[in-house]
Amino acid sequence: MPNADSIHDGPILVVDDEKFFQDLIAGILRGEGYEVHVVDSGEAALQAFSEGGFQVVVMDLVLPDIMGTEVLERVKERDPDIAVIMVTAYASMESAIAALKAGAYDYIKKPIIKEDLVYSVQRALERQHLAVRNRQLVRQLEARIEEMKIMSREKEEVFRILDEGLVIMEDSGRIFDLNPKAVHILSSSDAPLAGTDFTATGFPVPEGFIASVKAAGGQPVRSLVTLAGKAGQSRQIELVGLSMDGGSGPSRVLLGFRDLTGIKDLEKNREEFLAIVSHDLRTPLTSLKGFVEVLLAGDYGSKERLQEYLKILDSEADRMISLINDLLDLGRLESGKMAMNKERVRLDELAAYAVRSMEGLAAQKGVTITFTSQGAGSLEVVGDRRRLLQVLVNLLSNAIQFTPEGCGVETLVRREDETVLVEVLDEGPGVPAEERELIFEKYHQTERAPSGRGKGSGLGLAIVKKIVDLHGGSIRLEGRADRRGSSFILIMDARDRGDD
Repeated sequence: MPNADSIHDGPILVVDDEKFFQDLIAGILRGEGYEVHVVDSGEAALQAFSEGGFQVVVMDLVLPDIMGTEVLERVKERDPDIAVIMVTAYASMESAIAALKAGAYDYIKKPIIKEDLVYSVQRALERQHLAVRNRQLVRQLEARIEEMKIMSREKEEVFRILDEGLVIMEDSGRIFDLNPKAVHILSSSDAPLAGTDFTATGFPVPEGFIASVKAAGGQPVRSLVTLAGKAGQSRQIELVGLSMDGGSGPSRVLLGFRDLTGIKDLEKNREEFLAIVSHDLRTPLTSLKGFVEVLLAGDYGSKERLQEYLKILDSEADRMISLINDLLDLGRLESGKMAMNKERVRLDELAAYAVRSMEGLAAQKGVTITFTSQGAGSLEVVGDRRRLLQVLVNLLSNAIQFTPEGCGVETLVRREDETVLVEVLDEGPGVPAEERELIFEKYHQTERAPSGRGKGSGLGLAIVKKIVDLHGGSIRLEGRADRRGSSFILIMDARDRGDD
Protein backbone atom coordinates (compact mmCIF):
# COMPACT_ATOMS: atom_id res chain seq x y z
CA MET A 1 0.00 0.00 0.00
CA PRO A 2 1.40 3.42 -0.93
CA ASN A 3 2.47 5.81 1.81
CA ALA A 4 -0.52 8.07 2.43
CA ASP A 5 1.78 10.87 3.61
CA SER A 6 3.67 10.98 0.27
CA ILE A 7 2.81 13.93 -1.97
CA HIS A 8 5.52 13.48 -4.63
CA ASP A 9 4.79 11.98 -8.07
CA GLY A 10 5.20 8.25 -7.76
CA PRO A 11 5.18 5.70 -10.60
CA ILE A 12 2.02 5.27 -12.67
CA LEU A 13 0.57 1.80 -13.07
CA VAL A 14 -0.78 0.93 -16.55
CA VAL A 15 -3.10 -2.10 -16.74
CA ASP A 16 -4.08 -3.36 -20.21
CA ASP A 17 -4.05 -6.80 -21.83
CA GLU A 18 -3.32 -5.51 -25.34
CA LYS A 19 0.35 -4.94 -26.20
CA PHE A 20 -0.48 -2.04 -28.52
CA PHE A 21 -2.24 -0.03 -25.88
CA GLN A 22 0.36 -0.92 -23.25
CA ASP A 23 3.11 0.55 -25.43
CA LEU A 24 1.00 3.53 -26.49
CA ILE A 25 -0.05 4.64 -23.02
CA ALA A 26 3.35 3.94 -21.46
CA GLY A 27 5.13 5.79 -24.28
CA ILE A 28 2.97 8.89 -23.95
CA LEU A 29 3.44 9.08 -20.16
CA ARG A 30 7.14 8.34 -20.25
CA GLY A 31 7.48 11.09 -22.83
CA GLU A 32 5.98 13.44 -20.22
CA GLY A 33 8.62 12.38 -17.69
CA TYR A 34 6.54 9.95 -15.62
CA GLU A 35 7.82 6.63 -14.32
CA VAL A 36 5.52 3.91 -15.64
CA HIS A 37 4.97 0.28 -14.59
CA VAL A 38 2.93 -1.98 -16.95
CA VAL A 39 0.94 -5.19 -16.22
CA ASP A 40 -1.51 -7.14 -18.37
CA SER A 41 -4.13 -8.54 -15.95
CA GLY A 42 -6.23 -7.74 -12.93
CA GLU A 43 -4.37 -10.12 -10.61
CA ALA A 44 -1.03 -8.70 -11.75
CA ALA A 45 -2.37 -5.21 -11.07
CA LEU A 46 -3.40 -6.12 -7.51
CA GLN A 47 -0.01 -7.70 -6.86
CA ALA A 48 1.86 -4.70 -8.25
CA PHE A 49 -0.31 -2.31 -6.30
CA SER A 50 0.42 -4.12 -3.02
CA GLU A 51 4.17 -3.85 -3.66
CA GLY A 52 4.54 -0.38 -5.23
CA GLY A 53 3.79 3.22 -4.27
CA PHE A 54 1.40 4.11 -7.06
CA GLN A 55 -0.67 7.26 -6.95
CA VAL A 56 -2.37 6.92 -10.34
CA VAL A 57 -3.59 3.81 -12.15
CA VAL A 58 -4.56 3.87 -15.86
CA MET A 59 -6.60 0.68 -16.33
CA ASP A 60 -8.60 -0.96 -19.10
CA LEU A 61 -12.22 -1.56 -18.15
CA VAL A 62 -12.26 -5.08 -19.66
CA LEU A 63 -9.43 -7.40 -18.50
CA PRO A 64 -9.00 -11.11 -19.29
CA ASP A 65 -9.33 -12.36 -15.68
CA ILE A 66 -11.11 -9.71 -13.58
CA MET A 67 -13.27 -6.80 -14.64
CA GLY A 68 -11.59 -3.45 -14.24
CA THR A 69 -14.39 -2.21 -11.98
CA GLU A 70 -13.73 -5.06 -9.53
CA VAL A 71 -10.00 -4.31 -9.51
CA LEU A 72 -10.89 -0.68 -8.95
CA GLU A 73 -13.03 -1.46 -5.89
CA ARG A 74 -10.35 -3.67 -4.34
CA VAL A 75 -7.67 -1.05 -4.97
CA LYS A 76 -9.82 1.70 -3.41
CA GLU A 77 -10.36 -0.45 -0.31
CA ARG A 78 -6.59 -0.48 0.23
CA ASP A 79 -5.99 3.17 -0.59
CA PRO A 80 -9.02 5.48 -0.76
CA ASP A 81 -6.80 8.28 -2.15
CA ILE A 82 -5.60 6.41 -5.24
CA ALA A 83 -6.67 8.05 -8.52
CA VAL A 84 -7.86 5.50 -11.09
CA ILE A 85 -8.47 6.43 -14.73
CA MET A 86 -10.53 3.85 -16.61
CA VAL A 87 -9.86 3.21 -20.34
CA THR A 88 -12.67 1.73 -22.43
CA ALA A 89 -13.27 0.95 -26.07
CA TYR A 90 -16.97 0.97 -25.40
CA ALA A 91 -17.66 4.62 -25.12
CA SER A 92 -21.09 4.42 -23.64
CA MET A 93 -22.72 6.39 -20.86
CA GLU A 94 -23.46 3.17 -18.99
CA SER A 95 -19.79 2.12 -18.86
CA ALA A 96 -18.72 5.60 -17.78
CA ILE A 97 -21.29 5.72 -14.99
CA ALA A 98 -20.33 2.24 -13.80
CA ALA A 99 -16.67 3.22 -13.63
CA LEU A 100 -17.36 6.45 -11.76
CA LYS A 101 -19.70 4.69 -9.31
CA ALA A 102 -16.96 2.16 -8.61
CA GLY A 103 -14.68 5.03 -7.59
CA ALA A 104 -12.86 5.97 -10.78
CA TYR A 105 -11.52 9.50 -10.95
CA ASP A 106 -11.99 9.79 -14.71
CA TYR A 107 -12.37 7.70 -17.85
CA ILE A 108 -10.97 8.06 -21.38
CA LYS A 109 -11.98 6.38 -24.59
CA LYS A 110 -10.08 4.27 -27.03
CA PRO A 111 -8.54 5.16 -29.38
CA ILE A 112 -6.25 7.09 -27.01
CA ILE A 113 -5.79 10.79 -27.63
CA LYS A 114 -2.47 11.98 -26.17
CA GLU A 115 -3.77 15.31 -24.90
CA ASP A 116 -6.75 13.69 -23.18
CA LEU A 117 -4.53 11.10 -21.46
CA VAL A 118 -1.90 13.61 -20.32
CA TYR A 119 -4.53 16.08 -19.08
CA SER A 120 -6.42 13.36 -17.19
CA VAL A 121 -3.23 12.04 -15.52
CA GLN A 122 -2.13 15.56 -14.51
CA ARG A 123 -5.54 16.27 -12.97
CA ALA A 124 -5.55 12.88 -11.28
CA LEU A 125 -2.16 13.55 -9.67
CA GLU A 126 -3.30 16.98 -8.52
CA ARG A 127 -6.42 15.45 -7.03
CA GLN A 128 -4.41 12.70 -5.37
CA HIS A 129 -1.99 15.25 -3.92
CA LEU A 130 -4.90 17.30 -2.56
CA ALA A 131 -6.55 14.21 -1.10
CA VAL A 132 -3.34 13.19 0.67
CA ARG A 133 -2.74 16.71 1.92
CA ASN A 134 -6.32 16.98 3.10
CA ARG A 135 -5.97 13.70 4.96
CA GLN A 136 -2.79 14.98 6.61
CA LEU A 137 -4.53 18.19 7.67
CA VAL A 138 -7.50 16.23 8.99
CA ARG A 139 -5.19 14.06 11.09
CA GLN A 140 -3.34 17.11 12.36
CA LEU A 141 -6.63 18.80 13.17
CA GLU A 142 -7.93 15.71 14.97
CA ALA A 143 -4.68 15.48 16.96
CA ARG A 144 -4.93 19.18 17.86
CA ILE A 145 -8.57 18.81 18.87
CA GLU A 146 -7.65 15.84 21.07
CA GLU A 147 -4.83 17.87 22.66
CA MET A 148 -7.25 20.70 23.31
CA LYS A 149 -9.75 18.26 24.81
CA ILE A 150 -7.07 16.89 27.12
CA MET A 151 -5.98 20.40 28.08
CA SER A 152 -9.61 21.37 28.64
CA ARG A 153 -10.19 18.33 30.85
CA GLU A 154 -7.02 19.08 32.81
CA LYS A 155 -8.04 22.72 33.28
CA GLU A 156 -11.52 21.68 34.32
CA GLU A 157 -10.08 19.23 36.84
CA VAL A 158 -7.75 21.88 38.28
CA PHE A 159 -10.67 24.32 38.29
CA ARG A 160 -12.79 21.76 40.15
CA ILE A 161 -10.31 20.64 42.83
CA LEU A 162 -8.69 24.02 43.44
CA ASP A 163 -8.87 24.90 47.12
CA GLU A 164 -9.81 28.49 46.29
CA GLY A 165 -13.18 29.60 44.99
CA LEU A 166 -13.22 30.82 41.39
CA VAL A 167 -16.04 32.62 39.59
CA ILE A 168 -16.01 33.75 35.97
CA MET A 169 -18.41 36.67 35.71
CA GLU A 170 -19.65 38.23 32.49
CA ASP A 171 -19.55 41.98 31.97
CA SER A 172 -23.30 42.10 32.70
CA GLY A 173 -22.76 40.58 36.17
CA ARG A 174 -24.05 37.14 35.18
CA ILE A 175 -22.09 34.15 36.52
CA PHE A 176 -20.63 32.33 33.52
CA ASP A 177 -18.95 29.52 35.49
CA LEU A 178 -17.72 28.69 38.99
CA ASN A 179 -16.05 25.83 40.83
CA PRO A 180 -17.35 23.80 43.82
CA LYS A 181 -15.28 25.77 46.34
CA ALA A 182 -16.91 29.00 45.17
CA VAL A 183 -20.35 27.38 45.52
CA HIS A 184 -19.44 26.43 49.10
CA ILE A 185 -18.42 30.00 49.92
CA LEU A 186 -21.25 31.78 48.12
CA SER A 187 -24.23 29.54 48.86
CA SER A 188 -25.53 27.34 51.65
CA SER A 189 -27.81 25.37 49.31
CA ASP A 190 -27.35 23.10 46.30
CA ALA A 191 -29.18 25.49 43.97
CA PRO A 192 -27.19 26.09 40.76
CA LEU A 193 -25.49 29.48 40.58
CA ALA A 194 -24.14 29.38 37.02
CA GLY A 195 -26.29 31.60 34.83
CA THR A 196 -27.61 33.69 37.71
CA ASP A 197 -26.70 37.27 38.54
CA PHE A 198 -23.77 37.49 40.95
CA THR A 199 -25.55 40.01 43.17
CA ALA A 200 -28.15 37.31 43.93
CA THR A 201 -25.52 35.42 45.95
CA GLY A 202 -25.50 38.20 48.54
CA PHE A 203 -21.70 38.23 48.75
CA PRO A 204 -20.69 41.67 50.06
CA VAL A 205 -18.33 42.82 47.30
CA PRO A 206 -16.81 46.14 48.42
CA GLU A 207 -18.25 49.18 46.68
CA GLY A 208 -16.32 50.07 43.54
CA PHE A 209 -14.33 46.81 43.59
CA ILE A 210 -15.53 45.50 40.19
CA ALA A 211 -14.92 48.92 38.59
CA SER A 212 -11.38 48.91 40.02
CA VAL A 213 -10.79 45.42 38.58
CA LYS A 214 -11.92 46.48 35.10
CA ALA A 215 -9.74 49.59 35.27
CA ALA A 216 -6.66 47.69 36.45
CA GLY A 217 -5.72 46.52 32.94
CA GLY A 218 -5.30 42.85 33.78
CA GLN A 219 -3.55 43.42 37.12
CA PRO A 220 -5.05 41.66 40.18
CA VAL A 221 -7.03 43.73 42.67
CA ARG A 222 -7.38 42.46 46.24
CA SER A 223 -9.70 43.12 49.16
CA LEU A 224 -10.47 41.49 52.51
CA VAL A 225 -14.13 40.72 53.16
CA THR A 226 -15.69 39.58 56.44
CA LEU A 227 -18.63 37.20 56.16
CA ALA A 228 -20.97 36.97 59.12
CA GLY A 229 -21.61 33.39 60.22
CA LYS A 230 -23.79 31.51 62.64
CA ALA A 231 -23.45 31.87 66.41
CA GLY A 232 -21.48 35.07 66.01
CA GLN A 233 -18.66 33.38 64.12
CA SER A 234 -17.29 35.10 61.04
CA ARG A 235 -15.08 34.16 58.09
CA GLN A 236 -12.29 36.20 56.57
CA ILE A 237 -12.35 35.96 52.75
CA GLU A 238 -9.61 37.39 50.56
CA LEU A 239 -11.26 38.57 47.34
CA VAL A 240 -9.08 38.81 44.22
CA GLY A 241 -10.38 40.25 40.96
CA LEU A 242 -8.78 40.01 37.52
CA SER A 243 -10.10 41.47 34.27
CA MET A 244 -9.90 39.06 31.34
CA ASP A 245 -9.77 40.63 27.87
CA GLY A 246 -12.07 38.62 25.65
CA GLY A 247 -10.38 39.79 22.43
CA SER A 248 -13.09 39.45 19.82
CA GLY A 249 -15.33 37.79 22.42
CA PRO A 250 -17.04 39.21 25.50
CA SER A 251 -14.99 40.65 28.36
CA ARG A 252 -15.19 38.80 31.66
CA VAL A 253 -14.00 39.19 35.25
CA LEU A 254 -12.34 36.39 37.21
CA LEU A 255 -13.07 36.51 40.94
CA GLY A 256 -11.03 34.43 43.37
CA PHE A 257 -12.17 33.68 46.93
CA ARG A 258 -9.64 32.47 49.47
CA ASP A 259 -10.92 31.56 52.92
CA LEU A 260 -8.34 32.92 55.37
CA THR A 261 -10.31 31.94 58.47
CA GLY A 262 -8.23 28.82 59.11
CA ILE A 263 -5.00 30.75 58.64
CA LYS A 264 -6.20 33.48 61.00
CA ASP A 265 -7.19 30.82 63.54
CA LEU A 266 -3.75 29.21 63.23
CA GLU A 267 -2.10 32.56 63.80
CA LYS A 268 -4.30 33.12 66.83
CA ASN A 269 -3.56 29.63 68.15
CA ARG A 270 0.16 30.19 67.58
CA GLU A 271 0.08 33.44 69.52
CA GLU A 272 -1.91 31.80 72.31
CA PHE A 273 0.47 28.84 72.31
CA LEU A 274 3.53 31.08 72.55
CA ALA A 275 1.93 33.04 75.35
CA ILE A 276 1.02 29.85 77.25
CA VAL A 277 4.36 28.16 76.74
CA SER A 278 6.35 31.27 77.54
CA HIS A 279 4.30 31.77 80.72
CA ASP A 280 4.42 28.12 81.80
CA LEU A 281 8.13 27.81 81.12
CA ARG A 282 9.13 31.24 82.41
CA THR A 283 7.39 30.76 85.76
CA PRO A 284 9.15 27.51 86.78
CA LEU A 285 12.44 28.70 85.28
CA THR A 286 12.26 31.93 87.30
CA SER A 287 11.47 29.93 90.42
CA LEU A 288 14.28 27.46 89.71
CA LYS A 289 16.78 30.24 89.16
CA GLY A 290 15.76 32.01 92.37
CA PHE A 291 16.06 28.95 94.55
CA VAL A 292 19.34 27.88 92.93
CA GLU A 293 20.79 31.32 93.72
CA VAL A 294 19.65 30.95 97.33
CA LEU A 295 21.22 27.51 97.59
CA LEU A 296 24.46 28.65 95.99
CA ALA A 297 24.65 31.49 98.50
CA GLY A 298 24.01 29.04 101.36
CA ASP A 299 21.29 31.32 102.65
CA TYR A 300 18.68 28.72 103.55
CA GLY A 301 18.95 28.76 107.32
CA SER A 302 18.26 25.15 108.27
CA LYS A 303 18.23 21.62 106.90
CA GLU A 304 14.43 21.63 106.93
CA ARG A 305 14.36 24.79 104.82
CA LEU A 306 16.87 23.19 102.43
CA GLN A 307 14.58 20.17 102.02
CA GLU A 308 11.65 22.48 101.36
CA TYR A 309 13.59 24.33 98.67
CA LEU A 310 14.70 21.11 97.00
CA LYS A 311 11.11 19.84 96.89
CA ILE A 312 10.03 23.07 95.21
CA LEU A 313 12.85 22.72 92.68
CA ASP A 314 11.77 19.15 91.98
CA SER A 315 8.13 20.19 91.56
CA GLU A 316 9.00 23.03 89.17
CA ALA A 317 11.23 20.72 87.12
CA ASP A 318 8.32 18.25 86.90
CA ARG A 319 6.07 21.03 85.60
CA MET A 320 8.54 21.83 82.83
CA ILE A 321 9.00 18.18 81.89
CA SER A 322 5.21 17.68 81.82
CA LEU A 323 4.73 20.63 79.46
CA ILE A 324 7.51 19.47 77.15
CA ASN A 325 6.14 15.92 77.13
CA ASP A 326 2.69 17.25 76.22
CA LEU A 327 4.15 19.15 73.30
CA LEU A 328 6.09 16.10 72.11
CA ASP A 329 3.09 13.79 72.48
CA LEU A 330 0.83 16.16 70.58
CA GLY A 331 3.40 16.50 67.79
CA ARG A 332 3.69 12.72 67.43
CA LEU A 333 -0.08 12.26 67.48
CA GLU A 334 -0.71 14.90 64.84
CA SER A 335 2.04 13.57 62.58
CA GLY A 336 0.82 9.98 62.93
CA LYS A 337 4.18 8.88 64.36
CA MET A 338 2.90 7.67 67.72
CA ALA A 339 2.92 3.87 67.60
CA MET A 340 0.07 2.00 69.28
CA ASN A 341 0.98 -1.37 70.82
CA LYS A 342 -2.52 -2.77 71.17
CA GLU A 343 -3.41 -5.77 73.33
CA ARG A 344 -6.27 -7.00 75.49
CA VAL A 345 -6.69 -4.69 78.47
CA ARG A 346 -9.00 -4.99 81.50
CA LEU A 347 -10.21 -1.41 81.64
CA ASP A 348 -11.50 -1.79 85.21
CA GLU A 349 -8.09 -3.00 86.43
CA LEU A 350 -6.32 -0.20 84.54
CA ALA A 351 -8.69 2.43 85.97
CA ALA A 352 -8.18 1.06 89.49
CA TYR A 353 -4.41 1.32 89.03
CA ALA A 354 -4.75 4.91 87.76
CA VAL A 355 -6.84 5.83 90.84
CA ARG A 356 -4.23 4.37 93.21
CA SER A 357 -1.45 6.27 91.42
CA MET A 358 -3.33 9.56 91.97
CA GLU A 359 -4.04 9.06 95.67
CA GLY A 360 -0.95 11.07 96.66
CA LEU A 361 -2.02 14.10 94.61
CA ALA A 362 -5.57 13.81 95.95
CA ALA A 363 -4.26 13.73 99.53
CA GLN A 364 -2.17 16.86 98.92
CA LYS A 365 -5.29 18.65 97.66
CA GLY A 366 -7.49 17.36 100.47
CA VAL A 367 -9.70 15.55 97.96
CA THR A 368 -11.13 12.07 98.40
CA ILE A 369 -10.83 9.72 95.43
CA THR A 370 -12.87 6.53 94.97
CA PHE A 371 -13.20 3.71 92.43
CA THR A 372 -16.20 1.52 91.57
CA SER A 373 -16.70 -1.23 89.02
CA GLN A 374 -20.30 -2.10 88.13
CA GLY A 375 -22.34 -4.36 85.87
CA ALA A 376 -22.05 -7.85 84.49
CA GLY A 377 -20.02 -8.82 81.46
CA SER A 378 -16.43 -8.40 80.41
CA LEU A 379 -14.80 -5.02 80.91
CA GLU A 380 -12.00 -5.92 78.55
CA VAL A 381 -11.02 -3.75 75.54
CA VAL A 382 -8.25 -3.78 72.95
CA GLY A 383 -5.79 -0.91 73.23
CA ASP A 384 -2.36 0.40 74.11
CA ARG A 385 -2.11 -0.09 77.88
CA ARG A 386 0.37 2.75 78.42
CA ARG A 387 -1.60 5.29 76.33
CA LEU A 388 -4.93 4.37 77.91
CA LEU A 389 -3.34 4.82 81.32
CA GLN A 390 -2.13 8.25 80.15
CA VAL A 391 -5.75 9.11 79.27
CA LEU A 392 -7.09 8.00 82.66
CA VAL A 393 -4.34 9.73 84.64
CA ASN A 394 -4.92 12.96 82.74
CA LEU A 395 -8.68 12.85 83.42
CA LEU A 396 -8.12 12.10 87.10
CA SER A 397 -5.46 14.80 87.46
CA ASN A 398 -7.81 17.39 85.97
CA ALA A 399 -10.67 16.25 88.19
CA ILE A 400 -8.51 16.49 91.33
CA GLN A 401 -7.13 19.91 90.41
CA PHE A 402 -10.61 21.35 89.81
CA THR A 403 -12.27 19.77 92.85
CA PRO A 404 -12.31 21.96 96.01
CA GLU A 405 -10.75 20.72 99.25
CA GLY A 406 -13.09 18.48 101.23
CA CYS A 407 -14.93 17.24 98.13
CA GLY A 408 -14.43 14.07 96.11
CA VAL A 409 -13.59 12.55 92.72
CA GLU A 410 -15.33 9.34 91.66
CA THR A 411 -14.26 6.86 88.99
CA LEU A 412 -16.86 4.39 87.72
CA VAL A 413 -16.31 1.56 85.21
CA ARG A 414 -19.30 -0.26 83.75
CA ARG A 415 -20.48 -2.32 80.79
CA GLU A 416 -23.19 -0.88 78.56
CA ASP A 417 -24.34 -3.07 75.66
CA GLU A 418 -21.25 -3.70 73.51
CA THR A 419 -19.15 -0.94 75.08
CA VAL A 420 -17.13 -0.33 78.24
CA LEU A 421 -17.52 3.08 79.90
CA VAL A 422 -15.17 4.82 82.32
CA GLU A 423 -16.72 7.85 83.99
CA VAL A 424 -14.63 10.35 85.98
CA LEU A 425 -16.80 12.70 88.07
CA ASP A 426 -15.57 15.75 89.94
CA GLU A 427 -17.23 18.33 92.18
CA GLY A 428 -15.58 21.36 90.62
CA PRO A 429 -17.28 24.47 89.23
CA GLY A 430 -18.33 22.63 86.04
CA VAL A 431 -18.05 23.71 82.41
CA PRO A 432 -20.75 25.78 80.67
CA ALA A 433 -22.69 23.81 78.04
CA GLU A 434 -21.53 26.09 75.21
CA GLU A 435 -17.88 25.43 76.12
CA ARG A 436 -18.02 21.65 76.38
CA GLU A 437 -17.39 21.03 72.68
CA LEU A 438 -14.31 23.26 72.82
CA ILE A 439 -12.78 21.67 75.91
CA PHE A 440 -10.92 19.08 73.78
CA GLU A 441 -9.44 21.68 71.39
CA LYS A 442 -5.76 22.55 71.51
CA TYR A 443 -4.79 25.46 73.77
CA HIS A 444 -8.33 25.91 75.00
CA GLN A 445 -8.35 27.39 78.47
CA THR A 446 -11.29 27.11 80.83
CA GLU A 447 -12.02 29.65 83.54
CA ARG A 448 -13.36 27.06 85.96
CA ALA A 449 -10.10 26.62 87.85
CA PRO A 450 -10.10 27.54 91.57
CA SER A 451 -8.43 30.81 92.41
CA GLY A 452 -4.73 30.59 92.84
CA ARG A 453 -4.28 27.84 90.26
CA GLY A 454 -2.27 28.78 87.19
CA LYS A 455 -3.44 27.84 83.73
CA GLY A 456 -1.96 24.79 82.06
CA SER A 457 -0.76 24.40 78.51
CA GLY A 458 -4.23 23.61 77.20
CA LEU A 459 -2.89 20.43 75.57
CA GLY A 460 -3.85 17.67 78.01
CA LEU A 461 -7.43 17.09 76.91
CA ALA A 462 -6.50 17.54 73.23
CA ILE A 463 -3.99 14.70 73.68
CA VAL A 464 -6.63 12.61 75.46
CA LYS A 465 -9.07 13.10 72.57
CA LYS A 466 -6.51 12.12 69.93
CA ILE A 467 -5.44 8.97 71.80
CA VAL A 468 -9.07 7.93 72.25
CA ASP A 469 -9.75 8.56 68.55
CA LEU A 470 -6.80 6.34 67.60
CA HIS A 471 -8.45 3.56 69.62
CA GLY A 472 -11.75 3.99 67.78
CA GLY A 473 -13.40 5.17 70.98
CA SER A 474 -15.05 8.42 72.02
CA ILE A 475 -15.01 10.81 74.94
CA ARG A 476 -17.48 13.44 75.99
CA LEU A 477 -18.05 15.94 78.78
CA GLU A 478 -21.37 16.29 80.57
CA GLY A 479 -22.66 18.23 83.52
CA ARG A 480 -23.84 16.45 86.68
CA ALA A 481 -27.58 16.57 87.22
CA ASP A 482 -27.42 15.71 90.93
CA ARG A 483 -24.75 18.17 91.98
CA ARG A 484 -22.19 20.70 90.86
CA GLY A 485 -19.29 19.39 88.79
CA SER A 486 -18.40 17.65 85.56
CA SER A 487 -18.46 14.11 84.18
CA PHE A 488 -15.91 12.93 81.61
CA ILE A 489 -17.08 9.72 79.94
CA LEU A 490 -14.68 7.47 78.02
CA ILE A 491 -16.41 4.92 75.76
CA MET A 492 -14.64 1.98 74.07
CA ASP A 493 -15.79 -1.16 72.27
CA ALA A 494 -15.87 -4.18 74.56
CA ARG A 495 -13.68 -7.17 73.74
CA ASP A 496 -15.30 -10.26 75.25
CA ARG A 497 -12.97 -13.04 76.28
CA GLY A 498 -14.62 -15.41 73.81
CA ASP A 499 -13.74 -13.17 70.86
CA ASP A 500 -10.78 -13.99 68.63
